[in-house]
Amino acid sequence: MAIEDILSSTEFAANTTVGEECPSQLPTVVQYLNGLDTILTVIIGITIALSLVTFVICGKNISQVLRHTPKRFKTKTIILLSIYPTVTALAMVSVLVPKSYFVCDTVSHIYFMICAYIFYSLVMAYVGGEDGFIKSSDTETFNVRTPPCCCCVPFLKRSPVTKNSLLFTRLLILQLPIIQSILFFGLNIVFLEDLDNFNRIILYFVPFIAGSILLGVWGLNILVRMIAPLYEEFKIMGKYVVLQAVLILCKIQPVVIMVIVTYVTPRCDFPLVLQVQKNAVFQLCLCGEMVFLSLWAFQLYKTPSNTRQLLAKSEST
Repeated sequence: MAIEDILSSTEFAANTTVGEECPSQLPTVVQYLNGLDTILTVIIGITIALSLVTFVICGKNISQVLRHTPKRFKTKTIILLSIYPTVTALAMVSVLVPKSYFVCDTVSHIYFMICAYIFYSLVMAYVGGEDGFIKSSDTETFNVRTPPCCCCVPFLKRSPVTKNSLLFTRLLILQLPIIQSILFFGLNIVFLEDLDNFNRIILYFVPFIAGSILLGVWGLNILVRMIAPLYEEFKIMGKYVVLQAVLILCKIQPVVIMVIVTYVTPRCDFPLVLQVQKNAVFQLCLCGEMVFLSLWAFQLYKTPSNTRQLLAKSEST
């Protein structure tokens, strides 16, 4: 996670200068809605429309899961599929109430971290649990030389899967929701109590946030590269990519949009300050991307034709 990404969460309350000094105070909802121009109104309308599309797709996905997915996979699968309408709903709130950006960003961030561990649990359920996978994997399939830490441990070779190796992988992923929740909970308290102090201490949180995410992604990559080649019919790699894309889009994309809005269409009209414009464009893009990811997930989790095969293989292990 880039430093600019963390700082983008607080840009609404920061001073911004584009040629001339821009107002630093964010508008209230009434001021914001009264000051809307045609472009921002269209963006809000399209954002709401895309959100509704995502909700419909998610409803179909969940309906499909309830009908065709084995019982022990249902809850975990629904939680994973719900990340797309959750992100979309928070994006819609954020574009309507700009001051809520940091809170909405925190909720979507923590939900993703929870989904990361749910993904681990679902994959383990696919292969019959940890004990079942250990019994079925008689080759040296455990490999820690995966991104983003592949260069840090070049001396470690492949090894057989053991209880300890799976525990190591699980802990790497489990720390994500725990560490990230603690860090962002503390940041939200400081943000609400003392914005100036928040702007001073945010940089000190960046190494801990980034380090935790890197360790979690490392654990997920170990998991996927260990199991996906042996169980291709579960489409584990595709499901991992469509989940990880949420994190990439939510954390990398704001930096790009910030640059575009700042240098291509700079404006300082209160209440449509630069940060409000950047947020509106970002949330619009995010809602459109959630529609695409929801459709992709629909295809990946659409398994009525091979559900019996997957269930039989899982039970046989």
